[in-house]
Amino acid sequence: MPKIRLSELRLPLILVAEIILCLAFGDLVPTSIKMAFYSISVFLKNTLVTALPFIIFSILFSSLGALKRGAFTFTALAFSLVIISNYVSTSLGGFLGIQFLDHVEIANYNSGTAQQLVPLWEAFFTPEALRNITEFWGLRALQSISNDMALFAGISCGLFLAFTNHSKTKAISLKMKSIAFSFLQKGFIPLIPLFILGYIFNMQHSGLLNSIFQDYFAIITLIVVSTFSYIIFLYGVASSFKIATWRRYLKNMLPAMITGFSTMSSASALPLLMEGAARNTGNEEVKGVVPISINIHLIGDCFSISILALTILVSFGHPLPTLEEYMLFTLFFVLAKFAVAAVPGGGILVMIPILEKYLGFTPEMLSLITALYILFDPIVTSANVLGNGAFAQLFEKIYHVLHKEKKVSSWAN
Repeated sequence: MPKIRLSELRLPLILVAEIILCLAFGDLVPTSIKMAFYSISVFLKNTLVTALPFIIFSILFSSLGALKRGAFTFTALAFSLVIISNYVSTSLGGFLGIQFLDHVEIANYNSGTAQQLVPLWEAFFTPEALRNITEFWGLRALQSISNDMALFAGISCGLFLAFTNHSKTKAISLKMKSIAFSFLQKGFIPLIPLFILGYIFNMQHSGLLNSIFQDYFAIITLIVVSTFSYIIFLYGVASSFKIATWRRYLKNMLPAMITGFSTMSSASALPLLMEGAARNTGNEEVKGVVPISINIHLIGDCFSISILALTILVSFGHPLPTLEEYMLFTLFFVLAKFAVAAVPGGGILVMIPILEKYLGFTPEMLSLITALYILFDPIVTSANVLGNGAFAQLFEKIYHVLHKEKKVSSWAN
């Protein structure tokens, strides 16, 4: 059984240290220094938002384009079930969040009444000057490409590539994916502590930081209990609720879950996950669905982000979304899951524009949900891994039934 190494948890530990230090010594830091860090955070956030359409398109284009045409039925079923599972998980998380928020008192952190930091460039550059700078560097053309456009274009081009299997186009898609991952892994991910620090300073300066994390303990408990209860229930369905089999299924997936917890990466748990799925089903073919679903079937993300998002809306004085608004958010949330990068914090990074556009998140709200997500990324990732084990077993049962029916139908004809 793998051991948890502190070096693999360095990102959450750094964020915990930042929060503790800001709580303890934030009042001693000059406002000008806080503004400088906040300016850097805003700049990094804008850079990420500008690059996200390219990242989303590249990952989808390459991932879908790599699908084998001969295994289209297998892959199409896997993708369809992933969408259904993620949609159900996100909807259930939202339902539980709304029910919980109706019975729990959440402090209101209305940022409109608090003293906010201002990015330094607002003191030196007018909005017109900033527009001229972005036009000079060609950034306004990039900003005109919406994430929705990149999402649907990536899916369309990826499926087209999967059917045509054009070698040169496939090489281009792999190069684009490599560039996108390099930007995240070598450019943005190492700067996440700096990205979060400015927003933490802003919350500390406005007086929000002292009480936020105390008030969120009940919410975090809800996320952990509801997520793992739902996943354990799925294993019960897979085992036909036979206690001995149910327990054996979970035991076989424990090494993969612990690996996901210690590395904050579902991909790192892939070999153990494939082995556990094969042992639970007695079918080596089920291993084929695990790599397909590993980065897109994310039950932990669906529960945690949906519940946190609703809680933060209430905390900052925003009304809860209507059913239609939440269903629209859920739709794009689920589609965006196909563009999640397998890096620490990747699950929340691609959701920033979705939260901003469909739930009206402000920069402070985005910084809070990003910090909370990364802090609890080990737990979220372990839930994702455990959920993928259940998905593989349920997929095997459904695929076996459909494949059997197909054979019966062909014999009848």
